[in-house]
Amino acid sequence: MLIREVDRSTDACILNSLDTSFTSDFIYCVAPGKDSLELRLRPTSSQIEKRFPLDLSQPVWDQGFVAIEEDNLCGFIATRYEPWNRRLAIVHFYVDLQHRCRGIGRRLLMQAIECSRRTGAQTAWVETSNLNHPGILAYQHLGFALCGFDLTLYQGTPSEGEFAVYLARPIAE
Repeated sequence: MLIREVDRSTDACILNSLDTSFTSDFIYCVAPGKDSLELRLRPTSSQIEKRFPLDLSQPVWDQGFVAIEEDNLCGFIATRYEPWNRRLAIVHFYVDLQHRCRGIGRRLLMQAIECSRRTGAQTAWVETSNLNHPGILAYQHLGFALCGFDLTLYQGTPSEGEFAVYLARPIAE
């Protein structure tokens, strides 16, 4: 397995071949309380299938890595450093469907974190959809914890009706 920096011009075509799809039988819902909102995991009435589109121009990112095995692209991570709060924001993080659960995501994340230490990053942070239960489980397995949600982020987008779930993890020295 080779982890290397992404080349935006030559890797664009193969990045679009990544299978970013997932299926889930669970979603996160928000339950209002008297003075609170609570995130709750609920089973779905039917299995959800979704594929995240990979738009390499949005959102903006400044660092990216790909995982290659036997000349096949297996995964991709792209990040940006936000200096005001010393955050490594993960803007793309995908492991091809047939290569999941083999440690590729962990290796990509560790490469991104190692590089971000040089910039002073203290926290790794990521956003995903409330429908992406498998992704949230993977992030938790990688040391992330739920830290918030935004019910309005996807309004007026193709993901209308979903909401953003945020996860974060400390970047240890």
